[in-house]
Amino acid sequence: MTRADTSEKMLSRRETCVKYCSIVGAHLVMAPFSFIWVYGNLSAYTDSFIRFSCYPRCTDCDSQWILGLYLACICPGVLITKTLEKRLGLKYTGVSAMVLCGLALLGSAWVLPQSVAWTAVLLGIMLGIAVGVVATVTYQIVGGWAPEKFALFMATTTGTPTALSMIENQLITAYVNPQNLKPDANIGPRTFFSQPEILTRVPTAIRVFGALTVGLQLLGYLMITNPPKASPGSLLPNDSNDDKSNKLENMQENSNAQTSFEASDRETIRRNPKSYGSNKEYNETSDTSNETPLKSDLMESVQQSALDTVENQGTDAPQGKTIPKSFKPSETVKTLVFYAVFLYALSILYGLILKSNFYKQFGLLYIHNDRYLTLVGTLIPVVSTVSRIFFGVCLDKGVLSMKDSVILSLALNTILCTFWYFAPQVHAVLYMALVLGLAAAQGAVFVILPTAARHVFGPDDFSSNYGLLIMTYLVVGILAPVVVTPLLHALGWFWLFASVGFIGVFTLVLVIASKFDV
Repeated sequence: MTRADTSEKMLSRRETCVKYCSIVGAHLVMAPFSFIWVYGNLSAYTDSFIRFSCYPRCTDCDSQWILGLYLACICPGVLITKTLEKRLGLKYTGVSAMVLCGLALLGSAWVLPQSVAWTAVLLGIMLGIAVGVVATVTYQIVGGWAPEKFALFMATTTGTPTALSMIENQLITAYVNPQNLKPDANIGPRTFFSQPEILTRVPTAIRVFGALTVGLQLLGYLMITNPPKASPGSLLPNDSNDDKSNKLENMQENSNAQTSFEASDRETIRRNPKSYGSNKEYNETSDTSNETPLKSDLMESVQQSALDTVENQGTDAPQGKTIPKSFKPSETVKTLVFYAVFLYALSILYGLILKSNFYKQFGLLYIHNDRYLTLVGTLIPVVSTVSRIFFGVCLDKGVLSMKDSVILSLALNTILCTFWYFAPQVHAVLYMALVLGLAAAQGAVFVILPTAARHVFGPDDFSSNYGLLIMTYLVVGILAPVVVTPLLHALGWFWLFASVGFIGVFTLVLVIASKFDV
């Protein structure tokens, strides 16, 4: 083996190491996404803290706005990423979001005893914007380093924070309620903890969660390297514009060589016709007035076909396959499938907000075991992660189409939310099964949305199209706090959960009527 071969092999190994370190780092920087899975457990304690430890001076806002604003502000976080990236670069855009995330989490532990409104600003607005930026940066890092496995890595990167929340939920409950005390105060349709030994530990639990989140992000960014830039029209992920130009130049050279060879043959025949047969044969052979244009047209057709293949294949297109054209945002919003996916996400996220806010608070009305419900909350991210990997693999392998995945996820969410009210009254195990079924249905949305933005609408305007789809976070995040509490107090738990089913049935009809192969 020559020195050049050895050097090339070492360089290849280094690039592979950098690639996988960056992908692992991208998984770690998604840590603040676990807030949505931790909040369902944490809210049982924070709402009790607000009610009994700082009432009435800090109840200047409904705590429903915390999670609502968090989801809503993910959307502007996604939309501002491109602007920040132009100024700071991809990696340092993520680092700036990490700083914002740390300020939000650690600051919220200080302001919680003072004001629910300011807590909503920090945990809702600031943390939501930071998570939106982090998610978009992560998707671009993973898409740049491993475009051929984009759906699978979307499943694992978004599944990492849900798996992390398993540990965080256990730590929070073990610290805040080590004696497994029961909630002892019923106010309206809800139940609360009023024990001082629980309430005094709530702010510290938030600090621990914040320190763990920022620490994991810092480790992740130390591992990340910006992915190599690929041309949107390259044939393979590592092809550059120069590579594409070289391909076309080689094709042109082959064409010129063929034309030169044919011209040389005709000149030889003209000068020595007897060696190639009679004059008649020569006349027939040398009569190329009609043949040349045909060959020229054929060669041009072959070149144009090859050029179209090169230009139409995206950076993540497998060899021999083409991906759909890339839609500009103005074109995306004119397609029916965009509204089908948008309403799908709205229905799923509405159910997700109810599950995150109330799976424990509602369960405590009928299941008087805080640790058991914490166990349910611990298993939620496990099932959600498995669900994401399942949908990611099925989408990458073509086992399920995008439309099949949307229908499966949406139908399961609709049916389970309709019967949510009855499950804990029948048996605690049935309630666990229902909540985990919801986790499986809702976990798919975090794979389907970015994958649809890239593969249904094309990779060229991924950030903008993903931002349009993720505006459903904004809609749900703003409307849910306005609707949920009045609906709960006016109609009760059954109709609150059933409202998800009504939206789901309407959306199913629209999804079935839509064509996803735009």
